[in-house]
Amino acid sequence: MKIQLVLMASGFGRRFGSHKLETLVQGRPLYTYGMKSLCQAAQAFLPCSGIDCQVTVVTAHAAIASACRTQGVEVLWNDQAGEGMAASLRCAVQAHSDADAWAFFPADQPLLTAETITGFLRQFLASGAALGCMHNGERRCSPAIFRHIYGPALLTLHGDTGGRQFLHGPHAWVYCPEKVYELFDIDYQEDLIFLNKLELK
Repeated sequence: MKIQLVLMASGFGRRFGSHKLETLVQGRPLYTYGMKSLCQAAQAFLPCSGIDCQVTVVTAHAAIASACRTQGVEVLWNDQAGEGMAASLRCAVQAHSDADAWAFFPADQPLLTAETITGFLRQFLASGAALGCMHNGERRCSPAIFRHIYGPALLTLHGDTGGRQFLHGPHAWVYCPEKVYELFDIDYQEDLIFLNKLELK
């Protein structure tokens, strides 16, 4: 079995007011926190499950693409990034049509740990569900995961809603992480104030 772990790093940070993914947070670009956690989760998941997890970064930013390739992480170039989130999903599904499942992670959740990611994957597989997402205590949110059966449906998506329309259905499995603050995402400049008070890894 193969699960493709996809870091969604194509956004332009319109609400943030600048290209947030390359904004330095405690000396490191914001997107690198999510990339590191995904790579650690992929390395940890195979020995405990026998399931192959591969990390892919979907981006429309040359600096991010170059840095990821330097570290040996696969990059998919998103030439339709201006459309919104759906373009990133389609890009990953088309490139990895042989995957048994695709798990999508936003690149602006720097607190999400490898331990939480592996717990999410493990419990999703045990649930037998065809799709699922996390819950931040108030609503269903990213990260999200879809089994191969959802491939054709994901390829029909357009705009900036991603797979949200499927995830709010009655058949979606929902995972509530022990530490819901890990799902904190960066949308605005003031969100950085919270991050800068923490000890990030």
